[in-house]
Amino acid sequence: MRTLASLFLTAVFLGAPAGAQPANLSGNWQLNVARSKWGNVNKPVSVLLTIEHQEPKLSYHGSVMYANEDQREFGFSGAIDGKPYPMSRSFGEGEITLVRVNERTIDSTFRTYDGNYIETARTILSRDGRTLERQLRLVSPEGTKKWTEIYERR
Repeated sequence: MRTLASLFLTAVFLGAPAGAQPANLSGNWQLNVARSKWGNVNKPVSVLLTIEHQEPKLSYHGSVMYANEDQREFGFSGAIDGKPYPMSRSFGEGEITLVRVNERTIDSTFRTYDGNYIETARTILSRDGRTLERQLRLVSPEGTKKWTEIYERR
């Protein structure tokens, strides 16, 4: 009986899967402006996004359009590994780190080099892989802003 119990415990602790594989975010995504929650930020007219993801490598590029403004391009290339990567944002140059929370969730933190802007984001891929939800928080000299963006796979 003791041997049977030992075999069972060994199977549970050593033979159990190490965890689910990270979901692949690769694809073309479009912001659903109506489903997103904008809080106290200026909402864009549209955002188109292309993601290339080979865990832990992640890169993306896209374009954003606001009312009465020209279309703006953006992009990033780095990894989901907790290391800082250089990045440029509309509010300045800085560094971003990305950390995996679970197989469908990534947390990121962007800080401008002068420390005036800190943006945190939690990105969650839906179970069916068709929707990306980004919960964002920006702390700046103007105060704190929070909003949620909903992207749909095209």
